[in-house]
Amino acid sequence: MNNVIVLIATTPRLSLFTENTLPSIVNQIHPPAAVVLVSDTRHLNQEETEILQSEFKDIPLYALANSRSSGAAGSWNTGIDFISKHFPDSYIAIIDDDDLWHPEHLSSCVANSNSGKADVVLSGINVKINQKTVAVNIPNEISVRDFLVGNPGWQGSNTFIKSELATKIGGFTDGLISGNDRDFAIRVLESGKAKVCYTNIATVDWICNQSPDALSAPGSKQKLRGCAQFLQLHGNKMSTQEMNTYFQRAHELFFLSKEDILNELKQMDGDND
Repeated sequence: MNNVIVLIATTPRLSLFTENTLPSIVNQIHPPAAVVLVSDTRHLNQEETEILQSEFKDIPLYALANSRSSGAAGSWNTGIDFISKHFPDSYIAIIDDDDLWHPEHLSSCVANSNSGKADVVLSGINVKINQKTVAVNIPNEISVRDFLVGNPGWQGSNTFIKSELATKIGGFTDGLISGNDRDFAIRVLESGKAKVCYTNIATVDWICNQSPDALSAPGSKQKLRGCAQFLQLHGNKMSTQEMNTYFQRAHELFFLSKEDILNELKQMDGDND
């Protein structure tokens, strides 16, 4: 089970993507069998596709347009559908269009997959702000409860999962603005079908996006909606203590109060009536 397909969602932000992310894919010791790039807001034109293919050299590139709900989740799901159809016996390795993989990332994931028996292989992540590593998250022995109140280290760019399992759980949640990684992890673990292995080394650089339009920008409308959506999906699983921790984390990290989130949730419930 050495067939690895790289999946990238982009708005598109091609200049950002080609600067760091693309070279880190090309420089993998274990090269992927193909790259699937899904553009969210528009089709890539022929010239853009040809330039990207030349950069990827011998690695086949499939440039798709998002055919699901607008956003990262819909874009990833478009790619998962394509990979499931064309590369059913494969691992999907996701990377965000502004993050980096170390050259040994894919080879490390494959080596720790227990000869392809693992459904998910999780590597560690270096959290980078202004080119400085501010934290190193190395996941191990993760559980559903970990993801209800935080993230122990499973994000977009270290997602390495069998295409069959990604399809079986329904992919990502279309329309979920943020918290996609936590929601995805919860549903993978709740499936009861996932054998998770770990590399125990950090081979991913998560470049924290500090721009105000980032999905997790503190105090932003998009983060408020994302927090409320996550609560709508998984709040019924939280204990009182976990719920309090959830609100405390939202306040400390994103400057969002409990009242703000509950009001947003009430508005969403009203919109669905």
